[in-house]
This record gives sequence, C-alpha cells and structure tokens, in this order.
Amino acid sequence: MDKMSHFKMYAALNLFKNFVETLECPGCFDTLTPPLVVCSNNHCVCSSCGKDLKECPTCRSEMTSNVRYPLALDNILKGIPRNCGNSKDCEKFTSLSELKEHSKICPYLLAFCQICYWKGVNKTLIQHVKTSHQNEIFLLNGQTTVTFINFSVDKPYYSVKIISYVGSLFWMSTKNDPKKGEYKVVFTNMAFDEQEYEAQIEFVTKDIRYLKKEKVLSEDVDIEDKFSKGTLYLPSVELSPFIDDKKQLKYEINIFKVASTIKLNSNTGTELPNKNEDGLLNILKRIDNKELCDFCEDTFLPPIKVCANYHFFCDNCKVTKCLRCKDSAKVSSFKIQYKCTLSYKCEVYRDDKGTLAQHEKI
Repeated sequence: MDKMSHFKMYAALNLFKNFVETLECPGCFDTLTPPLVVCSNNHCVCSSCGKDLKECPTCRSEMTSNVRYPLALDNILKGIPRNCGNSKDCEKFTSLSELKEHSKICPYLLAFCQICYWKGVNKTLIQHVKTSHQNEIFLLNGQTTVTFINFSVDKPYYSVKIISYVGSLFWMSTKNDPKKGEYKVVFTNMAFDEQEYEAQIEFVTKDIRYLKKEKVLSEDVDIEDKFSKGTLYLPSVELSPFIDDKKQLKYEINIFKVASTIKLNSNTGTELPNKNEDGLLNILKRIDNKELCDFCEDTFLPPIKVCANYHFFCDNCKVTKCLRCKDSAKVSSFKIQYKCTLSYKCEVYRDDKGTLAQHEKI
C-alpha cells in the first residue's frame, strides 16, 4: 500500500470513528439501533434501552412516546456496519439487516446437544457430536431407510437421530402426538451455515406410496418452535400401514442441497461484489449515499427542514414546497411532534404538549 492509500485509509478510519461516536446510544453505549426513543430535547436511545426509561440519560428531561423523528436517520443507522454481539471473538462486521441474518448462523452462538446435556459455542458442537456420539451417527447414502422401534400411533413418541450427509451433520427430530393426532419430522443443519438443504421422507408399501418434502432448518430453535416451523407432517392414523408386526415404523429419508441463487444488483443486473472485499472507504461511500437531499442531491447539511409528510431538505436549499410529495404545506425547521394519545386512530400531531393538551380536551 502506497503512502497516499495509507493516508486515505487513516483518514477514513478517523472519519468513521467520529461518525459512529456521534450515533452512540447513551443507554447501551453501542451504535443506535432503530426504531429510536426520543426525549423532549431530541436525544435518542435504542428502543430496547428506552422502553423502561422515565428520563433521558443525557439531559434528564422526560422521555417521550408517539414521537416523529427524521426517518432518514433510521435508514442511515440501518446502513452503518457494526460488530456481531454474540462474542468479541466473532469478526463479522456488517450492516444491521445482514447482521440479523448472521446472528442465526454465527459460529459463536450458544448451542446445545439434543442427545446429552452438553452445551457450548456453535462451532464446537459438531466436534462434540463426532467425539461423544460417533456410534449414533446415521450415514445417509442416497435414499436410506430409518427405523423407529416400539412405535404406536396411540402413544407419545419422541426421537432424535444424527444424520450425516456429504460431510454435513443434521439433527432429525421426530414427534408423535396422539392427543393432536399428529406425527412430525424436523431436520436441522448443525452447522447453521448459508448452504440451504431440502429433506424428503417417503413411506412405501406394496399398495401405498406417500412422499413429503420440506426445507431443512438453518437455525436452532426451541423444541416446540421447531415442530411449528419447517415441519414434515402427516396424521398419526395414516402411519398404521407402515408399522410392522414388531412395532417398527420404517420409512425412507433423503437430503438434497438447494442450488444457491446469484444475487443481482437491482440497478445494473450484474452480480453483486463480495461484501467481505469492501474496504472502509466503500462502506463510508454507501453510508454517504444512503440519504440525499431531494433538492441539491447531496448529503444532508444541518439544520434539516421537513415537510408535512416528513421528507427532508437542507436548510441552505431554501425549499418552500416539497419536491417529493408536492405538499403545499410550507417546509419548516425540524421539531419534535407529539401524537394524540387518546386513540391510535387519531393522526393529530402538535409541536408542544400545551397545544396537544388543548386538542385532547376536544
């Protein structure tokens, strides 16, 4: 890297650091996460931090509810990259929306073994299973028959099997609920990676063939939630033809990889670049382009002005009518507005609590 590139990167780091510090939540001391809770002096905290606050941690003024604030701020906050909160060892650094998806498959998530009482971080689960439950791993080689012993459609039944398929491990959870008359099967990918899989179960006799397919879960969930999500389901009574004289339920299972789709740039139709290759300069560029003034088409310069429909403009642009919605109401300097609290159907907002109180009397 030459001196000029070094200088640009150093300047970008300082700029980004200062930028993020101005958007720090005084409650959790992390980057603000929308939607925001605002005090009467326009100080913001994350909604999770502000839900129980009575006064602002910055100025001690009253926290408000039903407040409108610049929606542009939400869009900027969603685009700011941030670190994964699961562990300080996780190096994932990306936007809020992508971080929510990452949090489902983060290798540092807390994971639990469904066979024993072991628990640990997700990336060590597979090693635990291979070490402690080697003899219980069921090797899947194409369409393969599984057997469940001592099975009756009239009795509760729960089973967990470990399925190995092309180097990946899966939980196969089955549950028979005679009260509801339901038999359910759920497959979960232990690796929680981005590769998608589809599972198939097939019941076959001389006279009957019954086949169902379902997406393999890519995140661990509570056992009851698991059976309400991606579930292969059929009525318990329909299992009777597939139970032999030894009370063994048998059927065939298979797992398939789902071909990944290429995400295209909505503007150009070209393949999007690998986000891991984005440098800090590109991140800052994306943030800078996140919200632009409709009039000057440049990044907002404070103080911000707002129309009746909450579209925003720089103060220097001298706009008198909104260019986006053509609202005839005069564009004015941004002020916090308080919503009528008597009914959620009332759409009246006022700039101060005094005039709002007068409205609520009538």
